[in-house]
Amino acid sequence: MGNERPAGNKAGKLWIMIGLLIAVFGVGMTFMTNTMNAKKIDAMTEQCEKVGGEPIVSKEKKFLSTNHSFKCDQ
Repeated sequence: MGNERPAGNKAGKLWIMIGLLIAVFGVGMTFMTNTMNAKKIDAMTEQCEKVGGEPIVSKEKKFLSTNHSFKCDQ
């Protein structure tokens, strides 16, 4: 009886569930941020073309995220 934990196995399962929720939330936020950034780059590209410039966009894809670099040459 001295070796038995008071919470039993339920405490471990709770921490696993909390960890999984945090991981799912983080992945969801990453994809949402990537989508929002892609829309912003598209809008900036259109704006650059309207003023007669040539947009230069470079995308660097990583595991879950994408880095964008934007330049408007006029």
